[in-house]
Amino acid sequence: MSGLGQHIEYAQNFIAQVDAQHARDVARESAMSSDKTRKNTERLYLVVQAMWELLKDKAGLTDADLDAKVQEIDMRDGRLDGQDSTQTDPMKCRQCGRTILSGQTQCSWCGAQAEGGPFTHAR
Repeated sequence: MSGLGQHIEYAQNFIAQVDAQHARDVARESAMSSDKTRKNTERLYLVVQAMWELLKDKAGLTDADLDAKVQEIDMRDGRLDGQDSTQTDPMKCRQCGRTILSGQTQCSWCGAQAEGGPFTHAR
């Protein structure tokens, strides 16, 4: 094989190795993101369950009351689809004014804690 052919083959192998490493990195990041999403979902479930049990115990609400409120909130966007599509504006940092990404509890730019309760960052 000529010198040029060897260089081309080397370059192709190198590119394949870089592509393979990139694919492994993407897979690892995806797995970490999936794990974070699962943990956030489990935490959200615990918060919702605790709130509901408190409301039942302290305010005497029933499961029928909860079902009616869920449907009311669901219909605010005109569709009974199991989603609240009425809040689409991104959250802004109270300190620097930049956008806080969905799921973040603090600003990536200045580090300020995001405002709101446990449901603010679920979008």
